[in-house]
Amino acid sequence: MHRPYVDIFLSAQESGIQGTFRGKRTYSAAGSGRIIGVRFRPGAFHAFWTGEMADLQDKVVPLTAVFPWADAKGIAAILAHDDDAVIAMLLERIRAASPAADGTLEEINAIIAAVETQEDLTTVAAVGEAFGRSERWLQQAFRDYLGIGLKWLLQRKRLLAAAAEIRSSDEPDWVGIAYDLGYSSQQHFITDFRTVLGATPVRYHKGLTR
Repeated sequence: MHRPYVDIFLSAQESGIQGTFRGKRTYSAAGSGRIIGVRFRPGAFHAFWTGEMADLQDKVVPLTAVFPWADAKGIAAILAHDDDAVIAMLLERIRAASPAADGTLEEINAIIAAVETQEDLTTVAAVGEAFGRSERWLQQAFRDYLGIGLKWLLQRKRLLAAAAEIRSSDEPDWVGIAYDLGYSSQQHFITDFRTVLGATPVRYHKGLTR
């Protein structure tokens, strides 16, 4: 399950900018080679991307959409070096864009860290109260900087908690899990779980027992 990152990656087969995937994404690796990349802190790619951050959701776009040097010839020239040199060259090119310091970015990362570690932050209203921000501000900031809503992050937290509870029990209480996580409908819980983890809770559990 993805966190709200943006990655850039280089390889001989494929290179690109990967946005946040809201559901499950499966990677297939074949043959041999290497993939080298850079992961941006949540919201940091906002300084480089001129469009809406939501345009990067659930997709990979060409590196040249942001970095003109990253055509096939430029990528091949970089990959001709060893791993450490490639990373150093990538960071040099990223820093050459001179992204400005941004206090909102720091606040968003503090909010994300709190949501992921504090059990009582389960709603947008609770997050707003904890950080002295309105729900409208939170929604707009997450949309502008991440392209995804704070509600998605809260849902991800709930589903990770559900997966952990399912893994810890031989006979999970399906109705109880859904209720404890704030779902008024078990079907709603099943739908969300399947969308993000790629299987219904029952199939997820069966896969673990095998």
